Amino acid sequence: MAENIILCGYLGICSCFDCRKRQIPIWLLWLGVGAGMAYALFLLAAGRAGWQTVLAGAAPGTVMLLYSRLSQGKLGWADGLMVLPAGLVQHWERCAAEVFAACFLAFLAAAGLLIAGKATRSTKLPFAPFFLAAVLLMWIAEGSGSMACG
Repeated sequence: MAENIILCGYLGICSCFDCRKRQIPIWLLWLGVGAGMAYALFLLAAGRAGWQTVLAGAAPGTVMLLYSRLSQGKLGWADGLMVLPAGLVQHWERCAAEVFAACFLAFLAAAGLLIAGKATRSTKLPFAPFFLAAVLLMWIAEGSGSMACG
């Protein structure tokens, strides 16, 4: 519960920067990665997680970072760095589901903006608010017992 509140607070701050300035400060991204790594090390030391769980948790953010590199920045590397701590704090399945949900929410917003004539195909949308919304939706779904895994 506490880790979800902290994660949502972090993503809320990232979302504010992403919406206003279209970039997230590097210090904030590395602060999140460091906090996620510290939490993962705590779980390892307490025996609540194994190395496989921690490495798998880092997978969604790592895949996004690799895709950002391969696509020459079509997907922002900051998005991968923002997702990385979420994966370290949560199970990889939940984090991957949140990334997919965020992409779907961004798709819905982009489609709505295109239909309304408020955007073009080249309009860039910030990812952080959609990821925050997906994390919140998953948290609500998990609390209501409607999630099959997690």
